[in-house]
Amino acid sequence: MTDHQLAPSQRDPEGQGALLRPQGDIRKIVELGLQLQRSASERHIHNVFDDGGYKELLLLELFNLTKGGGRVGNDATDALGREYEIKTVARLNFRGERKKSLSITTEHTLTLENIDRYRSVHLWVIAVFDQSTPEAIYEIHPRELEPYFSQWEAALQKQIEIDARRGGGARPHLNNPKIPLNFVARHGVRVWPPDGPAQDMLPDYVQEGLEEAQEFTE
Repeated sequence: MTDHQLAPSQRDPEGQGALLRPQGDIRKIVELGLQLQRSASERHIHNVFDDGGYKELLLLELFNLTKGGGRVGNDATDALGREYEIKTVARLNFRGERKKSLSITTEHTLTLENIDRYRSVHLWVIAVFDQSTPEAIYEIHPRELEPYFSQWEAALQKQIEIDARRGGGARPHLNNPKIPLNFVARHGVRVWPPDGPAQDMLPDYVQEGLEEAQEFTE
């Protein structure tokens, strides 16, 4: 009996073995995965292949940031202790179709505490990914996002007033309000692809790495 064949068992009473036997050599893929996970673990990403881990790792490495301590706090910090909110946007929808308009999601249950945290960070970093490829990367200061913060805050305060008149209720929250990407494109700074002043911000090796990442989708 070869290593790839199944021995007869209670689940295989006739001893026919597996219908589809593993035969491919995945050693190269596994080694790449191990290398990627080692880099991710250094940034406190414990499973790079779940929940956008690869995309997050790329951004943390790109900006030399460290992942935050949990889902409640901010996403990342730099060497000076400044905090950052990191958002990724997928170009393709769940059917594999290219989206014509893109938005940045926030929280499934956005509260006043979330808004305070959004205001307090040093910068927001927003990256659009076409599958594994970074299509565009923006930085935007939270003060530029204040129109949305104020709008959400006013809606939550109205909920709080209504609940007070009713004598209580569920914790006031908004269900995942979004920020249009075109707003970020107008009011933020696009650092990739570089254009204008941003062109001088990127060392050659950074541009080369981002250009090589484009090959992952092809």
